[in-house]
Amino acid sequence: MSKTLKILSRPKGNAEEYGRWSVNPYIGCSHLCSYCYLKKGPSGAYLGQDKPVLKKGVVNEEHAYHLAMAEIIANREEIIRDGGLFMTFTSDPMTDVCRALFLKIAIGSIQYKIPVVVLTKATQFWNSDEYFNLCAISKFGFQSKRYVSFGWTLTGHDELEQNAPSNEDRLRDMEIVRDEGFKTWASIEPVIDFPSSLDMIYQALNAGCQHFKIGLLTNNTRMVRKDFQIGGYQFKAYDVIDCMHFIEDVMRMTYGKATVYWKQSVRDLLGKELEWHIDIDEHSVDKDWSIFKEE
Repeated sequence: MSKTLKILSRPKGNAEEYGRWSVNPYIGCSHLCSYCYLKKGPSGAYLGQDKPVLKKGVVNEEHAYHLAMAEIIANREEIIRDGGLFMTFTSDPMTDVCRALFLKIAIGSIQYKIPVVVLTKATQFWNSDEYFNLCAISKFGFQSKRYVSFGWTLTGHDELEQNAPSNEDRLRDMEIVRDEGFKTWASIEPVIDFPSSLDMIYQALNAGCQHFKIGLLTNNTRMVRKDFQIGGYQFKAYDVIDCMHFIEDVMRMTYGKATVYWKQSVRDLLGKELEWHIDIDEHSVDKDWSIFKEE
């Protein structure tokens, strides 16, 4: 008996901190980031391809759309309960190759009141027909912007993200999409160094960012504890004291402006005796918190 082809997945581990349901019709990404997790491990040659392609068994984008929507509708109640649908863990959903399909799936999902969470490094997608179609739904009485959030990965290190738009361009687009009325957030992961990440948070707040997920660089799900090189960059192991100062600075900077989720990698570095620094902050949220919780 042949294995049933699935577009929807239930991620585990570090990925689950972004979403408990994800839709993954493509594999591979053209950004060529030095730290890309898709290129790691025994499946790296398949998942870490240098350009996005439809996964094996998917005939074309229309086939992918119908497969995805059938699975999404079948699991609608659980997806809503678990905070929405994440796009995607195996590519970047807003690149030129992927954007049309993912935005079509987003439009299909939100019509069932299923929240959609996008994370990207891409820019200029707001200037596309597909994005216009997403916005146009609101003009016909359906509040699409209540059900979609757009997030950008921000590291402050363009040199490690060879083919991706600059961090500056991503911040510009965050402000544009925020002004359009969508929820916006940022993934500050991986933290390459604390000063760069702090600068990205400061600039993202100025661009209207409402929420941050902050995590350290990991290797096979474990936080990196030794010096090493990535993309010619000499990466320094994380220092506990420096991380504590970083957390305190972020707490002060985001107070009254945005919520923060500190990923498990940060907590692993600090240890249980230091977790209270995170837990006492009223703007720090747990992994079950959703940007859609007030809707």
